Amino acid sequence: MFDAEFVATLLNRCANEPSDEEFQSYLGLLREGNLQFKHELGYVGTRGIPDTNACHTESLIFGDGSRAFRVAKPNSETGWTRWTALQPLR
Repeated sequence: MFDAEFVATLLNRCANEPSDEEFQSYLGLLREGNLQFKHELGYVGTRGIPDTNACHTESLIFGDGSRAFRVAKPNSETGWTRWTALQPLR
């Protein structure tokens, strides 16, 4: 099992629980677990064309090369998608 599979499961379970903690509390939780990871935020849209509907992306890249990834559409009422795990890119 890759780190991202474990983390995606954990974060999706935590997302279902009501919480008053601040937005990035899950990053602190992962750091407490001594997981080595890099946090990246980005956008997905049409290349070379300014796109006001570009999706926001969030990615956690782990030491084993796996990623936990989610996407959100700007001004979306539903917020972010569930986290998904991606195997290491080769």
